[in-house]
Amino acid sequence: MKCEICGKGNAAEALKVCRKCILEGKGDEYIQRAHKILPSKGKACHICGNECRMKEGQKGFCRLRENREGKILSHSDRRMAIGQYYYDALPTNCVASWVCGLKKGYNLAVFYGACNFDCLFCQNWIHHNMAEKGHPIMTADEVIKAAENAECVCFFGGDPSCQILHALNVAEHVEAIVCWETNGNFAKRYLPEIAKHTDGIIKFDLKTWNEKLSYALCGVSNKNSYENFEYLAKHCRMAASTLLIPYYVTAEEVHEIASFIASIDDNIPYTLLAFYPCYKMSDLPYTSKKQAAECYDAAKKAGLKKVRIGNVHLLR
Repeated sequence: MKCEICGKGNAAEALKVCRKCILEGKGDEYIQRAHKILPSKGKACHICGNECRMKEGQKGFCRLRENREGKILSHSDRRMAIGQYYYDALPTNCVASWVCGLKKGYNLAVFYGACNFDCLFCQNWIHHNMAEKGHPIMTADEVIKAAENAECVCFFGGDPSCQILHALNVAEHVEAIVCWETNGNFAKRYLPEIAKHTDGIIKFDLKTWNEKLSYALCGVSNKNSYENFEYLAKHCRMAASTLLIPYYVTAEEVHEIASFIASIDDNIPYTLLAFYPCYKMSDLPYTSKKQAAECYDAAKKAGLKKVRIGNVHLLR
């Protein structure tokens, strides 16, 4: 559809605003209508970077915590979490598999059923249902036991950042290599412990560069994620990825993201992922070969040495 504001730019039906108008600060009413509201008044939760403040009886952005009689009640802790796990044969479909080095055995994929972003393009949107129902439940002990048969463990979702206590408990007690796939919206107080227990790769999904675009596509700021990336890059092996959403994530956007990564370390691997119509952006087209090529060139021009296009079978 055409943008409701300017009538010229292309826009997703769920958002109704084009990239240009978003960057110009227009269309806030449409953007707010498209997303969950981040609670900002009341009792504070400090588990993730959102730091929700909930009124009596109100749930947090991730749906796993609520203010009940002036106290934060959590449906996830060090012992149990909402999510599920399964084995993937190595090399798996991880965005860093091309630089990982593991070629045999199994990865234990630990999927956390909640998220602190509200991405309109989410390709693992089932986490919304899991958080709402509070099911299925996985204990730390059973995940630790399952990890005995794996070469590596990868925490993803949804996102592990809003069930970080459970993930860190598992990470501390497994002998397998520990990796993360995340939006990076961790509470800063957990970063030293994340670094301590990570001997694999931390893969940040850097969805946008511009903060206004982050609010429009993901419902929250991306500022904390970039700060956390910079901190963890000093202590851990890093990788990054960006989903090439038609009309919104342009070569210009990718150049800014890649420039940020290169300013830290130009050898950090960066994967550009092809988009397919999904969730609330099912009306958008697939990523075109032209868009992918332009974004690849932009990332290389920004100074990154290791750039790859993923999901090439989806390119149109």
